Amino acid sequence: MFKRIIYITFLLIGILNAATLTSDKDSYTNNESILVNFSEMTGLHDDWIGVYRQGSESNWGNVVAWHWTGDTSNGTVTFENLPVGQYEIRAFYNNSYHLEANKSISVTGTVQPATVSTTKDIYTPDEAIDASYTNMSGNQEDWIAIYPKGSANTWGNMIQWAWVPGTLEGTHQFTKLPVGEYEVRVFFNNSFNLEASHEFSVQAAQNTELSLALTKNPLDPFELIHVEFNNFRGEGSDWIGIFPVGADNQKESAIEWRDAKSLISGTLTFNGLPAGTYEARAYFATLHKKTITFTVQNQALERVLYEDAEDGIDPQWVHYAGKYPITLTQGANGSTHAIRTRAYWENGANPSGYYFPFENSTKKLKFLDLDLRIGVSSHIGNFGVVIDTKNGSRRIIWATWMNHQNGHGGNDLSGNATPSEPFTNDGYLLMYPGPTDYYLATRNGNYIHYKINVEETLRRLEPDNELLRIRLFTTAGGDYDNLALTSQ
Repeated sequence: MFKRIIYITFLLIGILNAATLTSDKDSYTNNESILVNFSEMTGLHDDWIGVYRQGSESNWGNVVAWHWTGDTSNGTVTFENLPVGQYEIRAFYNNSYHLEANKSISVTGTVQPATVSTTKDIYTPDEAIDASYTNMSGNQEDWIAIYPKGSANTWGNMIQWAWVPGTLEGTHQFTKLPVGEYEVRVFFNNSFNLEASHEFSVQAAQNTELSLALTKNPLDPFELIHVEFNNFRGEGSDWIGIFPVGADNQKESAIEWRDAKSLISGTLTFNGLPAGTYEARAYFATLHKKTITFTVQNQALERVLYEDAEDGIDPQWVHYAGKYPITLTQGANGSTHAIRTRAYWENGANPSGYYFPFENSTKKLKFLDLDLRIGVSSHIGNFGVVIDTKNGSRRIIWATWMNHQNGHGGNDLSGNATPSEPFTNDGYLLMYPGPTDYYLATRNGNYIHYKINVEETLRRLEPDNELLRIRLFTTAGGDYDNLALTSQ
């Protein structure tokens, strides 16, 4: 009697419950999740839903994928990454193979296949391997691996691997590898079914020897020195110095030194030098690595005299600001004439401005050569140049007040105060202390002769800039004679 009641109960369940299956779509690509909704199941512990090839019999050997319904009558199950094909989703009660409901779906290929690549096709043994992948399935158990080239997709052949969970595209960095031929491969859903691969190799570095070279050797006097370097470490403590021949390896013994900017290869530029023989040396921190010798060959001095005022004021002079015109005065070294420009105070500033053009000047003429004194001007006078540079037009002013100004505390006419630091303003006006304190040196009527390397001053203010030509002489007060440009 008890067995008959159970049988009748299950019979009634079958009559009252008409199980149904639906899916969120009828067609999927093989990297999409398939969501299946079920309803009116019995809710028994062993109810289940399986995926079968369309037309196959409902036996266990034909099951492609399956899920328990989880002791519930209504719910959702998800199937992942079915191969391309035609399928039926089938519902069964109580661990049986008696079909209660079914739903047909199809699975097609992905719109775009998975891809994998490396940033380079050839690496050296000390380089990490950077790989990029796209169009993965998004499954939590998608993965990427490196295999020996041509080897089978087995676990035993795998060299390095990593999950790429839940993402369609991205990158992964593998650690360095020994010399050899390799493939990077991607797989879906913890399988060994290859989705994409890319070949690359690891080869011994062809040349790791540090090298130094000058772009020109020998050089002309005061021509910029361009030193090319290769196979540095790329560390912040790598540097190159220009030394006198035979000097020790201390930085303090260098004529000039520059750090290599953490680069492996590149070019550093140093100020030009007078005629002689020198050494360019490479260092890793304090460790000397390489030396090359080069020569600066003596050349005949080139000098262009632009204004000595012996024939009066050159008409090319321009007085563009201030109330005092240009006049003549006693010249330097007993000569008859010099040019006088006047500085004065007005509203707390010196508004005077004069300039003279250096016509047909060349890059080789990089020294400003002149005699000067303050004359009737005050220490607020200054002189300078307008130049064309690799980075655009610049104006450099040599200001005597920067020599005897004590910080911001005013003037110290004893000449013992610490000079002010040079500075720039708006990337155009560059201020630098005078070659000497020419106010203190000339206020009693004496001329001082100056020869200033304009390019060297520019590079103290802008170390990576280069002079193209000196275009104008400028002044805001002072007496000037024998105004010239020279090559050295």
